[in-house]
Amino acid sequence: MAVAAVALPACSELPATGPKSDAIHSFPTAGLHSNAALPYALVDVSADTIGFLSQPNLISFQGEFPDKRPKPQQVAGVGDVLNVSIFEAAPGGLFTPATAAGARPGNFVDLPPQAVDQKGSIYIPYAGEIPAAGRTLPEIQQAIVARLRNRAIEPQVVVSLNQQHSSVVSVLGDVNTPGVLALNSVGERLLALIARAGGPKFEAIESYVTLQRDGKRVKVLLSRVVHDPRENIFIRPNDVIFVTHEAPTFTALGALNQNVFGFNSEIAFDTETLTLAQAIGKAGGLNDNQSDPAEVFIYRYEDRGLLQKMGVDTTRFSYDRIPTIYHLNLRDPSGYLLAAGFQMRTKDVMYVANARVVDYFKLLALISTTANTVSATANAVTNVNTAVKTKW
Repeated sequence: MAVAAVALPACSELPATGPKSDAIHSFPTAGLHSNAALPYALVDVSADTIGFLSQPNLISFQGEFPDKRPKPQQVAGVGDVLNVSIFEAAPGGLFTPATAAGARPGNFVDLPPQAVDQKGSIYIPYAGEIPAAGRTLPEIQQAIVARLRNRAIEPQVVVSLNQQHSSVVSVLGDVNTPGVLALNSVGERLLALIARAGGPKFEAIESYVTLQRDGKRVKVLLSRVVHDPRENIFIRPNDVIFVTHEAPTFTALGALNQNVFGFNSEIAFDTETLTLAQAIGKAGGLNDNQSDPAEVFIYRYEDRGLLQKMGVDTTRFSYDRIPTIYHLNLRDPSGYLLAAGFQMRTKDVMYVANARVVDYFKLLALISTTANTVSATANAVTNVNTAVKTKW
């Protein structure tokens, strides 16, 4: 009894897998835990908040890059190489002299391939510099004809693309053949470019696609692009596509059966979206001998705007990604219905606190162990004293 009286105040020092529920709930009315090493917002999952949490917060390509149309026309750019053929109506003209008419298959000449220089121009004999960058091939043809009309015999010009270096896309990362690919003139979608790069090395559910365009980077799960045609957007010249192997996972800690059975605490989604109820099931369910069903917590960094919609005071936070703990009470008969609507996100941490009585069981076990140790020590001392007395 004396040992118990001394040890009771030390319950908070007993071994545990995480914070006690009382410590998590002890926050000011403003919803900001100012005494924690990292201040956080605490939000109860209820009928008032589940509507904001029931939709997966999935960043989308179509939302970030709203212009989904392909490039309407192919234009030449700096570095592209063009083929230029000049036709005349009769021999004896500027490019088809009469003396060579019988040896030629037609009244035309193929110029050496012309590269669009840094000024955006190509050079045509007797026509001079022709602006080409930003122009379509028919526009370049018309510009050359206009320069030669008064010098050649009824000139006609055909311009074609020899090598494309301006309208290219880089496909990198976990694809089988990464590299720089030229876009075709009709426009290509995201999945087509990944396929041309040999396809992803890993399953779509385990791969993320990062699209970089005009200084903006957007990251989307590849399986979502596969299942939602709206996410398979058209690719623009100079886009960078980066495929990474990164399966969406959550971490399960605390009084769960999976921790008792020795499972890994990091668990893969194995699907595009996952609810809290499914996550609890993947973790083996709550431990019946240890857990407090009323104290289930989800840790994540939440957007300021979403917390404001739920009525959380965010004025004391100086950053937009706010540390947040969501609390769910599964002793409530509707708790699992709320859990079935709560959408997990990758890198979430699910923590189930111990029941308060567990600390007393631990304390009693500690007292019992201490008493047994004291008793064993006393018996050992008595045996030694008896042996010494017998010897003497």
